[in-house]
Amino acid sequence: MKIDTRHFGEVEINDDKIVVFKKGIFGFDHIHEFVVLYEGDQGAPFAWLQALKDKNVCLPMVNPMLWYPTYSPDVDDDLIGEIGELDQKLLEIFSVVVIPEDITQMTTNLKAPILINHNTKKGIQVIVNDDYDVRHNLYEQIQLLKKAGE
Repeated sequence: MKIDTRHFGEVEINDDKIVVFKKGIFGFDHIHEFVVLYEGDQGAPFAWLQALKDKNVCLPMVNPMLWYPTYSPDVDDDLIGEIGELDQKLLEIFSVVVIPEDITQMTTNLKAPILINHNTKKGIQVIVNDDYDVRHNLYEQIQLLKKAGE
């Protein structure tokens, strides 16, 4: 299937890559079908959640575990159960990124991660029970990790 995207033009996707968000996602509860587009391979630092039927809805995301190694969100089991088994091997977690003109102000939302079960092709956005913020400065975190790795 071909989909039209604002940022990537026309993209060919397999039907088995479509992820259904029964409740939509925050701000887009009327949109239920998305595809995750990766920068290169699955597991790359950045990914995009692209709506199938609205080319203008495309959210940049990161795997927060890559940048925040101690990130361990507390999510109610019944919410995770809505998208399939409670098996972390089947779940992929993302946090939405806001990339402003001043890249040093780039943030990610650790309070409301997006969970995707690629086995069931279902996704959900949740509010975690922890005290994580909606706007963690991702740019600063990336710089800290770079310095630590030098």
